[in-house]
Amino acid sequence: MEMKTLEVLEKVLKGKRLKPNTQRHYRDALGSLARYSDDWPVRGVVINEWLASLEGYADTTIKMWFDFVNAAGKYMQKAYKVDNPCAEAERPKVSKKKRRYFTIEELVAIIKACVNEFELLLVLTLIDSACRIGELVNLKGGDVGDGFINVMGKTGQKRYRLDVGLCEKLRVLAGGDDEPVFKQKSGGFYQDGDGLGHRVRYVVERAGIKGKKVGVHTLRHTSALLVARETGEALVVKALLQHDDLKTSMGYIHDVEDILQDKYSPLRLLGEQYKMAGGDNGGIKVEQLQLTEGESIGESVAVVPVSREVLAGADIDDLVGDMFPKISEGVAVRTVLKYEDLLRMRKVFAWYARNNPGDNDVAWARELMKRMLRKGGSGFYSRRK
Repeated sequence: MEMKTLEVLEKVLKGKRLKPNTQRHYRDALGSLARYSDDWPVRGVVINEWLASLEGYADTTIKMWFDFVNAAGKYMQKAYKVDNPCAEAERPKVSKKKRRYFTIEELVAIIKACVNEFELLLVLTLIDSACRIGELVNLKGGDVGDGFINVMGKTGQKRYRLDVGLCEKLRVLAGGDDEPVFKQKSGGFYQDGDGLGHRVRYVVERAGIKGKKVGVHTLRHTSALLVARETGEALVVKALLQHDDLKTSMGYIHDVEDILQDKYSPLRLLGEQYKMAGGDNGGIKVEQLQLTEGESIGESVAVVPVSREVLAGADIDDLVGDMFPKISEGVAVRTVLKYEDLLRMRKVFAWYARNNPGDNDVAWARELMKRMLRKGGSGFYSRRK
């Protein structure tokens, strides 16, 4: 059954119940394909040739257009028994880019930049619930419960948790169960997420935050990162963001792997479990070698049992020296140290100073930190990240 590409577009828009924004994406994708091939393709190679002709477009745009053409093909195959050319086409690949997250300081600046209750409640709701801006467009007073909001998501009804105090204020802002919580200036519902998202964008600009990817969706990413960093659990992130696929949630866990590595130490956990068990070790007398002097999981100091015989016959440098690479004589480096690196070094220096008062190395460490943070040095090299 031969069909025109624009004819397929017309049947899809007529046969599927779509939001205005989704309709626009279908028109963009199939309109681009129609300019390349007036006839609806019958072979996957035509789809691949069309994708290859899209010069100057971002990878994400090309993938999105392929997905919409593929969705149209699936619909036509099911409704009209027309072959889906995307079934045998090569799916476009997208080069992964690091997500943009707001820092804690930026989040606070955004909250402080709100000039009225509407803006403040909108920003706080987005941060605490981590919902999408488009899901708040049709939020009514009756959709706000005690500690949650019910919204219509991309794949159906969803429930996001939300602070109880915020819920109370949202109901007051709505003024009725059938009234929109976030009203237009005219008093009605927003047509889509773009208009409501612009309100957030104005707040972000007012906070002095500039650059790419500083839109409203970055708030959702940042909320997910905060939870991923604290819990390290993909299932918790999935529940927060209401993802349908756990693989999507895993992306946030990957972004905090370095933090989780520093947060959890098997050796420290071993010491805690030993201490909780009573430290008897089958009647063998042991010493508890304290490895850390600061914070630890569960607010208890981590300890690891080591026998007296081992401690008596070993020097402390032998126990930990092999953990660090040796330094050859005459070697010196000039490298870029990140903010997190400097914090850890300062913590180690402070620990050494507390435990070794009067040691000449304490004064050396103090001067070293001063040299690293000296004006004209740290600022210059931080721009080279």
